[in-house]
Amino acid sequence: MNGENSEDEANIDITHSQVPAQEKHHIVLDRATHLRTNREKLAELEPKAMYVLTKANDMLFRSSTQLALLSNDEVSDLKNGTNIMTFLGRLSDEYATAIFGIDIQASEGDTTVVSFEGCSFLNTRTSAPLLPPLENELALHMMAYANWQRRSCHCSSCGAPLTLIHAGTAQKCTSCNAMSWPRQDPSMIASITSRFGERILLARSKRHPPKMHTVLAGFVEAGETFEAAVARETWEETGIRIDEGSVKYIRSQPWPFPQSCMIAFSATADDLQPLNIDENELVDAIWFDKKDVLAATKVEGPVMQHDVAMAALEANPSLQLLVPPKKVIARTLIDTWLGIN
Repeated sequence: MNGENSEDEANIDITHSQVPAQEKHHIVLDRATHLRTNREKLAELEPKAMYVLTKANDMLFRSSTQLALLSNDEVSDLKNGTNIMTFLGRLSDEYATAIFGIDIQASEGDTTVVSFEGCSFLNTRTSAPLLPPLENELALHMMAYANWQRRSCHCSSCGAPLTLIHAGTAQKCTSCNAMSWPRQDPSMIASITSRFGERILLARSKRHPPKMHTVLAGFVEAGETFEAAVARETWEETGIRIDEGSVKYIRSQPWPFPQSCMIAFSATADDLQPLNIDENELVDAIWFDKKDVLAATKVEGPVMQHDVAMAALEANPSLQLLVPPKKVIARTLIDTWLGIN
């Protein structure tokens, strides 16, 4: 693949565009849903568009903190009818730059190497949180579509194959014509703190690196309120009963791994209750003091990755725990409790 920037790309790259520096942080993604059915307009936008790439669970990055945004010339070889292209929207920059995503469909045994100079494919789950807000949104937006497109291939009503329409954002049954769209399953995620705020209950799951602790989370069941889900998941996983009426909404975050929307809350509980850990879900759950959690927040980088976590622990053996990186909603809950902006 051509790794050099085209002349057009220099004019549309988010970080190198002609938008004044003081205004760049105002650029947002307009999903432009009205354009999804307009094939002629989308074809007109493609030559000046920017493209993000997904491959399995990875996305193409320019660095650990910058998403790769490629020109049409750079991805021309990938528009081959095998890979799936999805219209993601338009930027609110002076060019109204269109953004497309391309999901590289590698067949079993395919040894073709897709590479771009200075770029590498990184795990989206652990690396996207390190991106600036707009690039993070693009990464999660594209990964949500890619995951859905890969999994949803047959009609839920009649079982016939589905075909992608509306620029990759919807599917239509080839037999009964039923329409389908991506879904987001609601999940609760909650910081459970002691009644006077001195301690927070954090847990470690089997998939986490050593000493990596985070807040509690779980899917909301059918017919269940979010508040009830917070109380149920806390009880089921740790044996702790939260204080009635203490559940407070904080914020939300899409989390397409594979298709969740995390709804974040805080709640309080009596921290003298005995813990009863669900060993099928957790390795442990511990009430941590603020000073220990604050020390853990000083560790930077993709600490959900095992090698990064181990390096941090080796560099500072006094750490009592590690916590998720900034920009993931679990860390937002922890920072909110600590009073960190």
